[in-house]
Amino acid sequence: MGRDVYETSAAARATFDEADRVLGYKLSEVCFIGPAERLNDTTVAQPAVLATSVALFEAMVESVTHKIGRRVTDGSEPRGVLALPEHLRPSFVAGHSLGEFTALVTAGVLPFSDALRLVAERGMLASTRGARGAMAAIVGLSAQEVERVIAATIEPGRVVVANDNGPKQVTIAGDEAGIRAVTEALEKGGARKIVPLRISAPFHFPDMGRIGPDLRAFMQTLRFREPVVPIVANVSALPHPSASAIQEALVRHLSNRVEWLKSVRYMVERGTSTFVEIGAGQVVNGLVKRIADVKLVNVSDTGSLAGALRTLSDRAHHVMSR
Repeated sequence: MGRDVYETSAAARATFDEADRVLGYKLSEVCFIGPAERLNDTTVAQPAVLATSVALFEAMVESVTHKIGRRVTDGSEPRGVLALPEHLRPSFVAGHSLGEFTALVTAGVLPFSDALRLVAERGMLASTRGARGAMAAIVGLSAQEVERVIAATIEPGRVVVANDNGPKQVTIAGDEAGIRAVTEALEKGGARKIVPLRISAPFHFPDMGRIGPDLRAFMQTLRFREPVVPIVANVSALPHPSASAIQEALVRHLSNRVEWLKSVRYMVERGTSTFVEIGAGQVVNGLVKRIADVKLVNVSDTGSLAGALRTLSDRAHHVMSR
């Protein structure tokens, strides 16, 4: 992932090169050529997803401004949506699960290098001292329906709804035996589809909270700035109230549910009519499509970037002309 934009955008290339320097290994090569088993390891997957998403965002900024590497100031401040022309700046930013860290970068809360170190630390802690278990996506049942099956199948706390992704799609997390028992019950209970997820650690699961104190201590070495645009938080489905509140929310993020359904509805209820997904693939847009009747735009490679900018410019012009 990310290879196309790396080869066509100087800003994206600089982002991946920065990631390689900060991490001390060739993250770019793992993203571009694998092997898949290493990319699926949470210690690598987390910085890889962040780097790819930020590279695509930087390529979009570069394409709009025609100024390679343009930043908000001289580079000492975080990059973010302030680098975009005013008519293209979003009303909100939000990230699904790990995507919340990309949202912190685009909202100017953390510079990319600090966010990269943070997700690398998060992945390392999860891998070495975090919860063990599995995750699975459940299609065809609501979070409430899945919770009823869990409660009727297994002891409390062993399996939970980790992501409330939409009206009829959730992700569950738990110990491996618990996940097997619950998925068997869900198959009999009306689930249309069950997809085991390739993960090396279950996030948004109570036992993952054990690494919270270590993650909190690491975050205290970083400077969190006030968001330049509201960030709708996964754990509350509301904007983070301040920079000082973000660190504690990210600790709770380890063990609390991703409230994606509520987050999308919050933004739509406040007038959001266009959602732009930035990152490899279009999974998040697929979730949004099932929640709200809105315009969906995707930036996942060079080709989609050009189309996305045309769509956004046309819609911005329409809004300003009404």
